[in-house]
Amino acid sequence: MRLFILVLLYASLLASCDSPSPSMQGAMRHEAVLESYRFTIWQKGDQVEIIRHGYAPSADQPKLRGLMVQAAQQTTGCRLQPGSAEGDTGVLRARLGCE
Repeated sequence: MRLFILVLLYASLLASCDSPSPSMQGAMRHEAVLESYRFTIWQKGDQVEIIRHGYAPSADQPKLRGLMVQAAQQTTGCRLQPGSAEGDTGVLRARLGCE
């Protein structure tokens, strides 16, 4: 039982974590809330990493990628370069095209 509780506590700590990937260490942190979804946006040079927090029902999956792009553009002031986005609706990485 103790092991189960420890595993549960560890999993909950990881679930609340919004650290950037190793390649984004030292990046500038931004936050955004769009349509009740919370995002953390990490910006380093022309790279951006968008992390969605919380549960997302399957019905919302089609619009989440667009919300993630919008969150990155609003917080960085830059557009995402076309075709550069990789990832899913949990974590999305892309290049920025700041002009």
